[in-house]
Amino acid sequence: MSAIIKRIPTFIKMTVAIMSPLLITVLVFYIYGTQIRNEEAIYPNISIAGIEVSGLTRPEAMQVLGLHTYEKRSADVNVTFVFPDDSILTITGNDAKLQHNARDVINEAYSIGRGQGVITDAISYLRRLEADEVSFDIDFLLDASVLNSIVNNFTNEYNKRLNASDPVILDDRIVFTKGAGHVSADAKEVFELAYTGIYRSLEEGIPVEIVYLLPETTEFISEILDVRDSVFVQMLSSEFDRDTNSATVSATGVTFDPVEAARLIGSLESGKTGTFYLEFTDPEYTQEYLQSLLFRDLIGERTTWAHGTSNRLTNIQLSSEEINGLVLLPGEEFSFNGVVGARTAERGYMWAPALSQGETIMSIGGGVCQTSSTIYAAIKPSELLVTDQRRHGRPVPYLPWGWDATVFYPYLDFKFENNTEYPIRIEMELNDRNLTARVFGTIIDDFPIAAS
Repeated sequence: MSAIIKRIPTFIKMTVAIMSPLLITVLVFYIYGTQIRNEEAIYPNISIAGIEVSGLTRPEAMQVLGLHTYEKRSADVNVTFVFPDDSILTITGNDAKLQHNARDVINEAYSIGRGQGVITDAISYLRRLEADEVSFDIDFLLDASVLNSIVNNFTNEYNKRLNASDPVILDDRIVFTKGAGHVSADAKEVFELAYTGIYRSLEEGIPVEIVYLLPETTEFISEILDVRDSVFVQMLSSEFDRDTNSATVSATGVTFDPVEAARLIGSLESGKTGTFYLEFTDPEYTQEYLQSLLFRDLIGERTTWAHGTSNRLTNIQLSSEEINGLVLLPGEEFSFNGVVGARTAERGYMWAPALSQGETIMSIGGGVCQTSSTIYAAIKPSELLVTDQRRHGRPVPYLPWGWDATVFYPYLDFKFENNTEYPIRIEMELNDRNLTARVFGTIIDDFPIAAS
């Protein structure tokens, strides 16, 4: 054996002598590196979020870092927007898909010095013992596309409602939304505020409330004037209509002060609603009330017996028909001759006895004095103002002395004035020689009614 060794060349002996320590060193590094790799521990001088994680396995590092705390922080994020109409948009961390990257950071920390082979990894480990500390931060990331979708959906619906917010006209007021149709919520601005608010809520650990304001606008003044025109009603007091003998339509006046309304709306933020109240002006007389007053009261009534010939009765009938239904407005004067007109044969009047200067004569239209006298007798006890009346030269058989009114066209007339505040109506009726005159009006205060 020794003979064989002696025959080994010297250079080989020298090579073996030199390489043996190196091989031993490599073997030792290999074994050491394999042991380190098998431990699966994070290399020295490495921290995450300010916490030393050197020598910890990845599960241990997760436990030390308290990942449940990060998950709770993400779940507790809450941002609430309050819009001008008090609409609410709430976005949570879960809504925005807010997530932390702690697991990725732990894996990155674990990968430092690894993956280049057993020996190189072992050398890297030794170098980490003297190297500067490597520090990692844990970040939170949200899904911008998800957040953008949430914001766009809400602002689109909000702007639709705002644009459709026409003035609401109620019984006694108008609700007006400032800026409707002229301003809108800016989805990009809301997104930026939401993004910032989410990270603020995350950092401070509290819910964040954002009061969102719309751009200011003055595009409402002309609209207020349009609204006033749409609600404006001119006050109309009912009056007597001579054509229909009834009360005209009345209307309660409706308006509002546009200057005051503009001042109120102008003081509001865009998107806010303001209420201004309508002004009502009641008419002096409503149609219903005036109609209830018209010809409500019997001012006077008288019935006389129409004696004499059929011709005389015809004349009384004709003159009564001319007067029947006649209406006098306040201040108007009744003229028997003016209403009945000339008593002529062409108009159907006949020859009949008539009193003239105390004598009975035959006259066209004889007997019409009974028509005028019956009306006079009906109103005599009242305070209707008689302006022209003369009695006959001798008593008439159908009325007491002094209660008659003689007429002779065109010289003698019977007149009286409607000195009340309301229209009066004269009704004449001839029934089986009973001639009745009735005067209807409206009695107020102490205006006396004629005794029947």
